[in-house]
Amino acid sequence: MDLRARLHDGTPFCFSWMGMPGSQLAGQLARTALDGVCLDMQHGLIGMDQANPMVSAIVAASKPCVIRVLWNDPGLIGQAFDMGASVVIAPMINSRAQAEALVKSAKYPPMGQRSWGGYAMVQASGLSAADYLKKANNNTLVFAMIETQEALDLVDEIASVPGLDGLFVGPSDLSIALSKGAELNRTSVANIAAMKIIHAAAEKHKLVSGAFAGSPEIAKEYVKLGYTFLAAVTDNDVLRLGVSGWNSGFQK
Repeated sequence: MDLRARLHDGTPFCFSWMGMPGSQLAGQLARTALDGVCLDMQHGLIGMDQANPMVSAIVAASKPCVIRVLWNDPGLIGQAFDMGASVVIAPMINSRAQAEALVKSAKYPPMGQRSWGGYAMVQASGLSAADYLKKANNNTLVFAMIETQEALDLVDEIASVPGLDGLFVGPSDLSIALSKGAELNRTSVANIAAMKIIHAAAEKHKLVSGAFAGSPEIAKEYVKLGYTFLAAVTDNDVLRLGVSGWNSGFQK
């Protein structure tokens, strides 16, 4: 898959969101109709030791792996890409300087200062090491999370950073921030208004607009706003909905 072209073709790219460790579960989710799998290494229970075989299982199923790293840290970002992730999402990007640091960690020179090392990413790409180096800045994508009032106020500056590939809304934290802690509501009036501003900034700078949806109803609402890179469902909800559906069928 030419992931960059796919994310810019205007059709929704919907992926599962994993917080549970386990390469077998990751491989099974990668074989569903969803377009990819994200490992949540910020709020999930997945550590680096568990993530490595999970990425391999996802790549073996010919699906792209997305990783939401713990923080905007060069070591964590480089390690995620070195494992074979195609996309890295960094949380709490609140300024242009933080976005510049993110790009510097994610891209090889001359665009950034990503350090070379490890070969899992080369094997996952199917390229030679030399070709991987030539194509990595285009083939791997980095998203800055917009989830605070500060980030919203500076979203155009953040989106203008060269080398950034997308903006990813954390609507839960954004709603908490905009309501000053009063509510967690991913589709509040304030959130929808803010997401329109964020999408406009992304569109202006030719970036991909992404967000955590978590349900088909919310995903449809975000698509109407112009968002195409969507966390569709969590692993926990896949299990819950699957059991609920089975039990409903059994009770009939």
